[in-house]
Amino acid sequence: MDYFDTINSSKESELAYANWYSRLPDERKAKMLCDLFQFGIETIKYNAKKENPFLTESELLLLYMEFNLKDAYPPETFAFIRKKMLERAEEEWKQRFRAMKKELSWTYEEMARFMGASSGDSLKASVSRKLPGFAKLAVCVFEKMKEEGQKGNNPENVED
Repeated sequence: MDYFDTINSSKESELAYANWYSRLPDERKAKMLCDLFQFGIETIKYNAKKENPFLTESELLLLYMEFNLKDAYPPETFAFIRKKMLERAEEEWKQRFRAMKKELSWTYEEMARFMGASSGDSLKASVSRKLPGFAKLAVCVFEKMKEEGQKGNNPENVED
């Protein structure tokens, strides 16, 4: 089967497009290429955020890489890239946690008391190493409540 039949286009129209494209300035061609990549990234972000709206930018970019670039690298190189992207994602979670903590004006001591932990220092050390799952969940709940316009630190907004 002929290529032009496959894409349901005439050879003349494809040649006209190629001729038009060849006369474009390099800056315009580069922008078109960047826009094409950005479209792919945005599509993957949109679909992933439908499943999990709380993914970090690094997690979203890693998904794009896994879908589109994984085969372009040797397995050990891609494993290194994956490791670095997951480290970046962890840093993003920590930043989101600290932003939540700051916005709520909570100290580590107060947070430890709220959850029955022995001390704020142990909680701070735990967060510094790797943000625990419960802390990520707290960030998700906080961000969702904030998104919906509720005050996360106002007990009057809590329904029984």
